[in-house]
Amino acid sequence: MSDTIKTVLVDGGSPVALTDNEETRFIYNLLPVGKFFDKRYGELEISEAKIKQMAENFGKYPSYEVPVKIGHSDGAKSPGKVIAATAKPEGLEITMLVDTETAEAINNKQYRYMSAEFDDDYYDKTTGQKAGAVLLGAALVNQPGHPYVAPLKLVDDIPNEEGRNNKDMTELEELQLKYSDLKVQLQNAQDDAEATAKKLSDLEASNKALIEERERAENARNEAEVKAFCDKWTGKGIPPAVLEKIRPLLTAKQSRVIRLSDDAKDDVPSLKFFDDLLEGLPKMPMKQVSTNDTAQVELSDVEKAIAHGKAIAGIKD
Repeated sequence: MSDTIKTVLVDGGSPVALTDNEETRFIYNLLPVGKFFDKRYGELEISEAKIKQMAENFGKYPSYEVPVKIGHSDGAKSPGKVIAATAKPEGLEITMLVDTETAEAINNKQYRYMSAEFDDDYYDKTTGQKAGAVLLGAALVNQPGHPYVAPLKLVDDIPNEEGRNNKDMTELEELQLKYSDLKVQLQNAQDDAEATAKKLSDLEASNKALIEERERAENARNEAEVKAFCDKWTGKGIPPAVLEKIRPLLTAKQSRVIRLSDDAKDDVPSLKFFDDLLEGLPKMPMKQVSTNDTAQVELSDVEKAIAHGKAIAGIKD
């Protein structure tokens, strides 16, 4: 089975896509509006009112499907049927379906025209009521009675109502498909970007929390080290007032290392620096013996400071 697509236009109609496994759809102006003469019938007029009445009666009359025939004979082969009739300003436009063999015959110009079969005064066969103009059939011919019918033709590249041809429409459809694909790709990219941005934001928040937790742990550890440092030197005889003076230098993050020169290799941890400094200072006694020499009395901070000052000055009690 072939999937080849053909474009068929009949008498300025619309393009039709057909494949080998379908009947071929043709659109044709079967009865152009106008007057003409025929020696068999005299003057004939196809008026807008007549074609309007035929279009309105289509599907109601006749009781059989309106055939597409090869010629006008009643016994002629009928390879198709009329499936729609529409009143247009230019005439009665029909849509018909024919089999593949007949479509090929039309395309090969074996049949160049069509001719209408109609009755101006058709009567309803069940009621006897007058129905008016009714289309009875459409014949494929080469010698049409109506002088204004146009030839049947196959056109591969035809303009539509907007003036675009099939190639333009194909390119437009391709562009629309590409545009749709690009929109989908863009939306996917935006979704991916949003997902990535959220992941990055989550990672940044997690990293920030980790940094803050590490800083809290580091500060707590330093606080513990500074407390242990102060407790140690208090016990060795350094007055608490002195230690309170240097505590800010020990706890401040930017002061935890003391730079002794421009060379970073000479940096010394502040705790070690003050360890060495306090080691060389005179110490004051932390306990005082009572007059009866039977008990030791713990000195207050003020007393420790006074005792330390006297020790530095060399004053003895």
